[in-house]
Amino acid sequence: MTASTILITDELQRVLNQAARQTSDTAPLMRLISSQLLSQTQQNFRAQGRPKWQALSDVTVANYEKLGISTAGLLRRSNSLYNSVQTFSDAVSATISAGGGNQSSAYAAIHQWGGMAGKNRKVKIHARPYLPIDADGNLQGEAADGVHQVLMRYLQRGFR
Repeated sequence: MTASTILITDELQRVLNQAARQTSDTAPLMRLISSQLLSQTQQNFRAQGRPKWQALSDVTVANYEKLGISTAGLLRRSNSLYNSVQTFSDAVSATISAGGGNQSSAYAAIHQWGGMAGKNRKVKIHARPYLPIDADGNLQGEAADGVHQVLMRYLQRGFR
């Protein structure tokens, strides 16, 4: 039988204690994760969706042209939806939401999830998910990768 011995030196004990302190208070980690969710949301707006959002319907484009409204920059015409995105974090969670301030939560929801809107709910609004999460609570791929990178960097800092 082969035996190995690991000697806990003062330096190793210091690093382990530092890592334990860092991981016992997760509020800083949750703040970093909520910042990453905000960054991913902003990137979704800039890219006009990841994957790309469905284009405006021909009827909507024609109506906008009649009114002299630009069709460039989906969901960014007034920036009120973009500016309504908020984050919150505490010791156990990181949250992102939209629809606060001057922007209604119904408007925010219809664009994130899609559905019927307008007078008598006759207009189909295609989902244009800007928040990096799906209806089942799963992060989009880019956001999951970003959160993973944040987590790994945070944990690595504890072992220096």
